[in-house]
Amino acid sequence: MHRLAVIGVGLVSILGFASAASAADMAVKAPVATKQFSWTGCYIGVHAGGDFSYDKIRSSGDFSSTGFIGGGQIGCDYQFASAWVVGVEGRAAWSSLTSKTPGLGSFGGVIVPTQFTVSNDFLASATARLGYSFAGNWLAYGRGGVAWTREKADNVLTPPLLGFPVDPKATATRTGWTAGVGLDWAFAPHWSTNFAYDYYDFGANDFLLTNSVPLVTFSGNLKDRIHAVTVGVNYRF
Repeated sequence: MHRLAVIGVGLVSILGFASAASAADMAVKAPVATKQFSWTGCYIGVHAGGDFSYDKIRSSGDFSSTGFIGGGQIGCDYQFASAWVVGVEGRAAWSSLTSKTPGLGSFGGVIVPTQFTVSNDFLASATARLGYSFAGNWLAYGRGGVAWTREKADNVLTPPLLGFPVDPKATATRTGWTAGVGLDWAFAPHWSTNFAYDYYDFGANDFLLTNSVPLVTFSGNLKDRIHAVTVGVNYRF
C-alpha cells in the first residue's frame, strides 16, 4: 500500500508538471499582433491604365477619346502622428490619346470643311499628397500639384483655290494642374501596389497651325482636360 501511494503521488506530480508545461507552451504560441507597415521612405515604380480626354475648340463642340497610359513614378513619404502620411511624387508617362472632330474653317473668306485632331502623347506631374494609414498596411490619400502634357494638333482642310488637301500642324507643351485620389497596399516588406484616379486640366489655350508649302495657317482656341485611372507597383527603400 505504501508503494502504491508513492506511485500515485508521483503520477499526480508528473501530470501536474505536464499540465503546467502545456499551459506555458500555449501562452508562448498565443497570436502576435500584426506589425504596422511604416510608409516612411522613398520608392520607385511603374504604372499603367486608361485615360480619357475631354476637349473643346472654340469653332466647334466638345469632343473626346479614350486611350492607354503607361509610365513610371518616383517619390518619398513620411509617416507622422502614428497613422498620417505626407509625401511628394513625380510621374511621367506615354499616352495614346488622340481626339478628332470635324468642323468648318475660313480660308480666304470661303468656309471649308476641316478635320481637327489633337493628341496628348506625353503626360507628367509633380504632386504633394496627404494620406491616412489603416488596417496595418493600407494607405488612402489625396494629392494635387502641377502637370504637363505635350499637345500635337493638326487640321486637314482643302482650300478651294488649291484643290488638294493641306495639313497645318503644331506641337506645344502645356502646363496645368492635377488632383486625384488613390489607395496603396503594402503586400511585402519592400513592395506596394497602388490604385489611382487623377484629373488633369490644361485650361484653354490659343494655337496657330502652319503648313509650310504652300503656306496655310489655321488658328483657334483649345480647351484640354484629361482623366486617368491607373494601377502601379512600387519598390520601397
